[in-house]
Amino acid sequence: MPLDPAVKSKLRDRVSTANKSNVADVIAEVEAARAGLAEDDKDYTRTGGWLEELQAIQGGSVIGRTGDVGNR
Repeated sequence: MPLDPAVKSKLRDRVSTANKSNVADVIAEVEAARAGLAEDDKDYTRTGGWLEELQAIQGGSVIGRTGDVGNR
């Protein structure tokens, strides 16, 4: 079952504003939402991409405007 649109919107906002101080909490939220999804669900794939971005932020990288991971 896909993510509820309101949940997806909230997570998208949290991911887009994630920073070093809150990235661990955002990762936990995304992982919790992803746990209830089937692997063939498009939202499962989408949340996987979000987790990659968040892990890059957690590692100290900066996500650019285009979504590309840059280094600082």
